[in-house]
Parts: sequence; C-alpha cells; structure tokens
Amino acid sequence: MSKNDLLALPIDSFIPEIEKHFALGLNLVITAAPGAGKTTRLPPALTKVSKGKVLVLEPRRMAAIAAAHRIAEEQGWQVGEEIGYQVRFANKTSAKTKLIFMTEALLARQMIDDPELSGVELVILDEFHERSAHVDLALGLLKELQDLGRDIKILVMSATLEADKIASFLGGCPVIQVPGKLFELDVRHQKTAQVLQTTPHFYDQLFQTLKEAQSQTSHDILVFLPGVGEIDRASQMIESWAAGKNIEVVPLHGSLNLDDQRKALKKSSRQRVILSTNIAESSVTIDGVNTVIDSGLAKNMKQDHRTGFSRLELGRISISSAIQRAGRAARQFPGVSYRLWSKHDELAFGKSETPEIQRIDLSESLLFLSAQGVSDFNSFSWFEKPTAVAIQSAIQFLKISGALNEQNQITELGRQMLHFPLPIRLAKLTLVGIEYQNISAAAEMAALLQERDILRRDGSQAFLGDGLESDLAARLEVLDHFRKTKRVPRESSFMALQTVDQSARQIESLAQKLASKISKKEKTDDERLLLAKTFADRLCRRRGKSERALMVGGRGVKLSQESLVKNSEFFVALNGMDADAETTVSIACGFDKNFVLETFKNEIEKIKDITFIEEKGQFFTREYRSLYGLALDEPSLTPASSQDITDQLPQILATRFDMVLKSNEDLARWWARLEFLKRHDSQFAFETKNLIQEAFTQAAMGETKMQTVMEKDLVFFFENVFPSDAVQTLRKELPDKIEVPSGSKIQIHYPEDKNPYLEVRIQEVFGMMQTPKVLNGKLPVTFHLLGPNFRPVQVTSDLESFWKNGYPEVRKELRLKYPKHQWPEDPADGTPEAKGRRRQ
Repeated sequence: MSKNDLLALPIDSFIPEIEKHFALGLNLVITAAPGAGKTTRLPPALTKVSKGKVLVLEPRRMAAIAAAHRIAEEQGWQVGEEIGYQVRFANKTSAKTKLIFMTEALLARQMIDDPELSGVELVILDEFHERSAHVDLALGLLKELQDLGRDIKILVMSATLEADKIASFLGGCPVIQVPGKLFELDVRHQKTAQVLQTTPHFYDQLFQTLKEAQSQTSHDILVFLPGVGEIDRASQMIESWAAGKNIEVVPLHGSLNLDDQRKALKKSSRQRVILSTNIAESSVTIDGVNTVIDSGLAKNMKQDHRTGFSRLELGRISISSAIQRAGRAARQFPGVSYRLWSKHDELAFGKSETPEIQRIDLSESLLFLSAQGVSDFNSFSWFEKPTAVAIQSAIQFLKISGALNEQNQITELGRQMLHFPLPIRLAKLTLVGIEYQNISAAAEMAALLQERDILRRDGSQAFLGDGLESDLAARLEVLDHFRKTKRVPRESSFMALQTVDQSARQIESLAQKLASKISKKEKTDDERLLLAKTFADRLCRRRGKSERALMVGGRGVKLSQESLVKNSEFFVALNGMDADAETTVSIACGFDKNFVLETFKNEIEKIKDITFIEEKGQFFTREYRSLYGLALDEPSLTPASSQDITDQLPQILATRFDMVLKSNEDLARWWARLEFLKRHDSQFAFETKNLIQEAFTQAAMGETKMQTVMEKDLVFFFENVFPSDAVQTLRKELPDKIEVPSGSKIQIHYPEDKNPYLEVRIQEVFGMMQTPKVLNGKLPVTFHLLGPNFRPVQVTSDLESFWKNGYPEVRKELRLKYPKHQWPEDPADGTPEAKGRRRQ
C-alpha cells in the first residue's frame, strides 16, 4: 500500500499539534473516538520526532500483533525491522526496530533487567480504559521514573477515558480530544429486562436476536458473550442453523492461539457470526462486521483476600464497554448494535469497569515493585490505589513465601521467582522442582496450572488417571501422550495441549538457566512432594468420607465431582473457585496421612487447648497434632474445668469469630462497616486479631458460658478497644441506617466489593431528590428501589437521574399493577408512605 493511498482519518490533522507537545517534553492524554486511527497512525508519526525508541503497550497479544502488521502495511515497513512486536512466545524485533508494540505485562518484566528503560524516549499506553493491573503498574513506574529525573515521555490513549483525572495524575498535562470516524450507528434496546444469568432463556433470547439480525444483513455479525463456556454453548446451539444458511461460526477469545485469533479478524468468502469475549472490544478492527449483538455481560476474576482463592463473577458490563462494543458495528459500514437489555437497565450500569488492580491478587505486582526498590507500597505512585486489605494480604503471602523480608525488600528467592513469567506460587513450584532436581515435572505442572485446562469439563475425563488420586497426574499423562505421539485424545484439544507444551518448554528452559545458582536436595521423582512443598498452606483434611474438607486457615472446601481425589484423607487444593460459604476445588492432589507426617515432620506441633462442641453443648480439653493450625488427627477429648473455661473463653470466641458474627446481627453489621472502612481508607489498615481478643476478654470476664457472652451488647466492647478515630469515623461517615422521607430508618449494607446499598420501597423516597453519600461524600449509596410487593423495580446510584429519566417508564408499569397506590408524575411532590400507609 502506498502512503498516498492511505484513507484520511481524524487523527491525521491532530498529529502536528501532538508532535509540538512532545517537542516541549510534555506528557499527553488523548481521547479518540472509535475509528479515529490513533493506534495505527500516531505511533509511526511520533517515531519521526523521537530520537529514542517508542514503545506502545496493548492489553492483548492479538491487538499488538495486528497493529504492528497494519502499520507495516501502511508505511511500507517490514515487521521485525522498522516496526516490531513483543508478546508471549514471540519476539519480532531487531536492533534497528524503533517502534515496538508489546503487551502491558512485558514492560514491567523488561524493567526488572533495565529499570530505566535505556534508549526509550516515549511510552504509549493504548486502550488505557481497559485498566489491567499491568497498565496501572506500568503507569506508576513510568511516573516515578519521571519524578527521579529520567527524560521519558508518557502518552495515554483511549476511546473512553476520564481524561481530566489521568491528566492531573501526569502533572496537569494537556488533553487532546479527537473525533472518531464511525458510520451511522443504530442502537436497538430490547423491551424486556436484561437476563443476568446464562440460563436457557438467555440462549433462546440470543438466538432469536441473531436470527433477526441475520435476516437484515449480508455482512458479518459480532456477538459479545461473557466467556469461553458461553461461546462453546452458543456455537453448539446455532451450529445447524448456521450450516443451513452457509454461515461460518468463528470463536474469538484469548485462549485461542495467535494464528486462530488473527484469522478471526479477516473477512471470509462466507458470512460469519463471530462469537467473542471482550477481546474484540477495542484496539483492532474485525473486517466485514456491521452488526453487533451485545449480551451486556462479562466475567471478571476477583480475589478473596481471606482465602487466597479467586472467584469468577458474572455481571453487567459498564456503559464505557457498551459504547466500545457498539462502535465495532460502524467501523466500515453503517451499523446496528442490538443490546440485550432495556434502556431502564442502563441506570444500573457502572460508568466504567472496576480496575483490575482493585480486585485481584497483588503479590506479583508488589514483588515487581520491590525489585524496583519500592518497599513502602502504600506510598507508591498508584493512579488509583488498591485497598489496604489487598496490599496487606499480598505482603503477608510474599513474606510467607520468602520473597520479601520484614522490611518489604526483595530477597534472593524473590528475584529468582521473578525470573519466571508466572504467578508467584507457580514460580515457587518451579524453584522447588530445581531444588529437588525434577525440573521437567515442575515445569509441566506449572504450565498445566497456568494455562487453560487441557481437559474438557464434560465428564469424559472420568476414566483418566484411575486410582492416581491426583487430577494433575491425569493431565500429566495426557500431556506426555501428546508429546510422544502428537495425537490428541478426545478429552482434550490440540490448541490447549499445544499451548501447555509450549509454555512448559519455556519454563523448563528458564529453570535450566537458573539451576546452577540453587542448592539441591535429594532428587525425587514424586511429583506429590513438589506440590506439597509449594501448596502447604492449601493442605486440606477430608471430613469423613465426604467430598468436603477443611483447609489450613479454617476455610471449608469441596471437591468437585470431576476431581479424581476420591479416597485420600489429605489433599492440596491446586486451584479453587470461591463461593459464599466454601471453595470448590476442581484440581487437587491427594496424600495419605503417612506422607503428610513424613513430609512435614519438622513443622508438626502437638496442641493442647480448650474447645466448645456444639453437639455436646459443653467445653472440652483436646489434644492433637497440628500442621499450620490444621488438625491431623481426631483429637482426644476430656471435659474442661470451670477455671480452664474462664481462662480460655476469650480465645475460643476469637477463633470462632465467624460463628459469633452469625449469631450477633448488631456486631455483624458493625464489623461489615469496619471492614468496608479499612478497604477504602489506608489510614485504618490496622491489624484486628489482638483487638478482637481484647474485646472478648472484656466481654467474657468471669463468664463460663459462650452463649451468655454472645447475647451481650458486643458492639459496646468492640468500640471500647478499637481505635477511637476509626469508631468515630464509622459513626459519622458510615452510618448503619439512614432516615428516608417516609420516616423509616433503612439499614445500609456494606458489601465486600461493591458500593454501599439499601433496599427501600420507591414510595418511601418520594421527595428525596439527591443521592446520599458516605465516606466524606466520596461514595454514593446505591438504592434498590422496591415495588409495593417489596420486589426490585430499579437499581440506581443516581436518584436525580432516575427520577428524571427512569421513573416515568417505571411509573407506567406500577400504575397498571397497583392502581390504588399513588404514583405522582413529579416524585418531588409525592407524599412518602411507610409500610403501605401514608405518613401522618
């Protein structure tokens, strides 16, 4: 393609102005609507005014590679020469490459060996709105480089971005807004409410919308679904219909290899239906698309800092994501976006996605920072600071793992962990493999646990690894068979096995380079030993012969039906997905008691303490062997004396704190408010273990019965020993209840990972035009507005907007259902009613 043949794009006329800003040494923020050309036009232009290298960070491999190839085509360059890319498993650069596209994760890794990014003059953070933890980390590190005097420039780009906020963070730098070049876009909402679970009704609705959309276009259709499982199920559902119409069904998600991802971007000779996760939301154009069907759902991984496990949450996307997705339909032609939700539903959508840094395990991020010399993680240049609980949880894990010392400085072991492109625990597994001279097995197991599972979740793997009592051993067998024969069993897929094989070889190669620096122990071929040493804090003891077990730390876990660990008394949970009450473990490795006793003989303690057994209704003295607090035996029991009970009751209550909270609603609400405060204000990141013990010591003074203590006003005792500034802040800034216009005092709930909310009948808040806010006016309270039947009719954190935009439609529905109730046209003039009666 000749440069003269290039289609003019909106960004082109802004390039001279942008070049002037960088000539003055300024940072810059650019908001560019979809189709503006920011990703492909601006970076090559800026290389011409930059003496050093230009790095462009992209959130995904596919986006980095596609952009590099597109620019090479437009500029007449060669990939690997003037322009290149660096992604996992691929490096297409050379000494002369000046413009490099790379995934965000690679920048922090590059800074381990080159903290000052020698030779780099400009770093462009593209699609910043996606807010991966890696891009937040990169931004903070770059900002600190600038603060230390390094002459390096930062350009932040996005189509949807809170520009003023990021510009302020970058020193009050200029903001340039570039219009997009979209064709006409018709956005169509459905009339019924959004389906928030992927039930059969969800797929029926999707299929009906797809058939309607296909009847109106000969171009390709892009369908946004929340995950790979949903893509697979949707593909099976439409398979015969698509075949009958000669339509090609194409999956698109991050688990595909790069060739298959790039193939999905290119137009086919047939009409296509592309079933995609949010990987297609931004950065790249999918050729041939003029129709988008958006489920409005996405899956996000969230870390539970109590257990160390994550949970995958299905939920609504943000308005920002909805705009991005709809824009994919109008890149090349006039387009249509079908939204599988109503206009009313959008009142419950957030403005933007929760940044990943606010919801994931921070262990790897903090270890990277420590490698850069950061030891005070709270004072690091965070664009948006993670919660104090998340930071403290990661620090604790890193210290237990030996990666950080007591001063939060990286240890030699920590540096060895960063040698691997792996989560901290899997890096530790690889190091344990080096230590026990079994690198190959450790690398294979790390790859199997890092990548997408190579076995399908349809029960077809049940016969695999029969009698092995190890889910990972079964997968090792499949991988070994694939490596030897290159044949794929029906329980797996070539793509998944190829990725794991490639990953394992990379990990093993890195481990071999490090092996000479690590002292060795006696060689073992027992993979169980490597797993036990790495996952000791996830050791579980089965409860009888059931699938349930208790894990170190007291968390209840449940083995999934697919697990091959059927008989072992002990096992380590190698992965898990948290639910409310327990963690479901799908990959585990089982041990008998003798293996545990031998492997951990130096860590096992003999315990003698007092416990309360609810079934018997009394206290007992018990004796047993313990490993990291997990009982390895059934304890011997003898009735406890009154004096022993009095002495031990505060400690017993403290260790059964969860049970106390379930029994004392007032304390449970108070505690939820305190935990909320600690998560949102770092000055209250104090340890609570000793304070809980002290509160129970005062409450249990002279008592011998647990129930007597639990029936007391425990909030009084807790407020008596907890820091007074925290208690005052709770009372003033995080109230337990607020009074609404009807006169009712409504309880505010303070959940772990959402804004505070309350549930109230809509008739009780007539006249309340402003949304109450908590925590110094920072956080709006979300209102779950209920109908007369106390069922939700709307969710909003902006009452003013709801009364203006959503209420008129809601009013129509409620007037039809409840004609005897008052439904004023202007809610400001309505008479608030409590409990179905007008307030006198």
